[in-house]
Amino acid sequence: MQISLRPHHFLCLQGYKGLNYSKTQANSWTKVYDLLENNPDCDILIVKGKDSLCEKCPAILSKNKSRCLDSAVEVLDKKVGQLLDITVGEKYKYQNITDKMNKIITKDIHEKLCSTCAWWKKGLCRNSFNK
Repeated sequence: MQISLRPHHFLCLQGYKGLNYSKTQANSWTKVYDLLENNPDCDILIVKGKDSLCEKCPAILSKNKSRCLDSAVEVLDKKVGQLLDITVGEKYKYQNITDKMNKIITKDIHEKLCSTCAWWKKGLCRNSFNK
């Protein structure tokens, strides 16, 4: 199985708690999360737009306007990609990216990047980078 991730999803995975839009989407997130936790040397293809976590997103599947397709999320992907020095179309080891991320991302940087996100506002990931 090839895992693809858009850059900001590296942040989301750090605070993942199994809560999503729907049971089927939670299952796709849980599947990817568990795979990466159990196989940290897994190769990750960096993509723009829909990735392995988006596989069962109800908004994308129904072609409704998805908040993940907003230009603000594309800007977030670009910022995170620059911070982590990762490039769309390239492959990286999951553990290498998470190690780098945990050295770079502080609580303040995390808040600046993610404070407009619905999951952040619900308090689901705010403590992901408390150092």
